[in-house]
Amino acid sequence: MAIPDASLGASSARSEESLVLAERLAQGASDPEQVREAARLFSLEGHRARAIDVLRQGILTHPRHPDLNALLADLLSRSGSFEEADLCFQRAVECDPGNAEVRYLEGLHHGRQGHLPAAQSSYEEAVRLSPTHVKAWVNLGLALADRGDRTGAASALKRAIAADPSCAEAHSNLGVLFAEEGLREEALEEFRRAVALRPDSSESHFNLGWALLCEDELCQAEATLQESVRLDPGNVEGLYALALLHQRTGAYARAVEALKQAIERRPDDARFHYSLGMAYNSQEAVDQAILALETAARLEPLDPRIHRLLGVAFDKKELPARAREAYRRAAALSG
Repeated sequence: MAIPDASLGASSARSEESLVLAERLAQGASDPEQVREAARLFSLEGHRARAIDVLRQGILTHPRHPDLNALLADLLSRSGSFEEADLCFQRAVECDPGNAEVRYLEGLHHGRQGHLPAAQSSYEEAVRLSPTHVKAWVNLGLALADRGDRTGAASALKRAIAADPSCAEAHSNLGVLFAEEGLREEALEEFRRAVALRPDSSESHFNLGWALLCEDELCQAEATLQESVRLDPGNVEGLYALALLHQRTGAYARAVEALKQAIERRPDDARFHYSLGMAYNSQEAVDQAILALETAARLEPLDPRIHRLLGVAFDKKELPARAREAYRRAAALSG
């Protein structure tokens, strides 16, 4: 018989208490602070629709309250109701043009839709209004990086760190920029800072582990990537990085195990099937290699590497006609 999990029971009780409190606060629509807190609690407990309803009711009483309009806009944006969110953000800005938090949330809203110039503009206005708004600096850096302005991105991330040296996200993203620029030592330093600041962050461990793998620091890389996956078992990129590491060290069975887990979570990623085919091919498990590589070719038919390795597998299987066809396709795709 299973033993009841006391921690789950306690968590459920706390959740119920939060919802009761939220409902009680929601009755005080005459107080905008109570409305905001009720919406926050409902949202935290996963009751986003109820949070939106509470904010709508509160805005009926306080139509010009910038925070209520901004919170409603943010929740609508998170729910995919972008057009209505646009109207709410416009109203929030009109109510309080100097509110940096409103501009920051507006930037997130534009970013969710892939409107990078608009997102950048909102973040720039947020940091103009509040030069120490760390999250706005971080997201401005990300928007600039996505638009190809790496110099501006690095500057924004450094401003975030200047405002808050303990911001692990800023260190981690600055490390990514350094890595992409080939500044490996600087990247490792930023990644190590991010892990020290946020030892519970799977992403920070992944970034550091990948950088260590690129430096052939395999023991440290393996330990760091394993911690990344432990912190987030759904981290498929961490599993993929571990598989590449195991292949490099000749631990093909472990590579296969990691890749199978990655494929289970993301079955349509051709990289995983290609690497699985490589691992099976190295184990002389030719039939499994062919199956994995054919799946990879179906998902990414224009990758010459896949067809080239299929040719190798067909040669091992003594299927010369199929091997020639695979090599021919690889050559044609390579130009």
